[in-house]
Amino acid sequence: MLNVSYEVIAVAALASALVALLLAFSTNARLRGQLDRQQDAIKALRADVNAVCAGAVSVGEHLAHLEQRAHQLVQRQDQIEMHEPSRQSYRHAVKMLHKGAQLEEVMSDCGLGRGEAELIALAQRLDKAS
Repeated sequence: MLNVSYEVIAVAALASALVALLLAFSTNARLRGQLDRQQDAIKALRADVNAVCAGAVSVGEHLAHLEQRAHQLVQRQDQIEMHEPSRQSYRHAVKMLHKGAQLEEVMSDCGLGRGEAELIALAQRLDKAS
């Protein structure tokens, strides 16, 4: 009988080992599936990060272009404003001549040369004649 009980214990131990092995294979398969899904998620996230980085580079380049354009516009505006005082002088000269000011007075007040003042006076006379 002692012989049988060792055989029963051995069979029971073998059956237990087999069940443990099956559980280990099952757990391994489940964990392998989780690992595969997580690796797929990591690949997708890497692709997203790469896309965001590429977009950031594009936005950076666009921003640099806009800053350059803004700088050009500021320079252009400064150039226009530098010429604006002369336009203001011409407008003031027209008003003075319209009010009957003398040519020398217009030249000195507006900082105009004789040719410019005479041209404005001629334009005023032509406007009055029309």
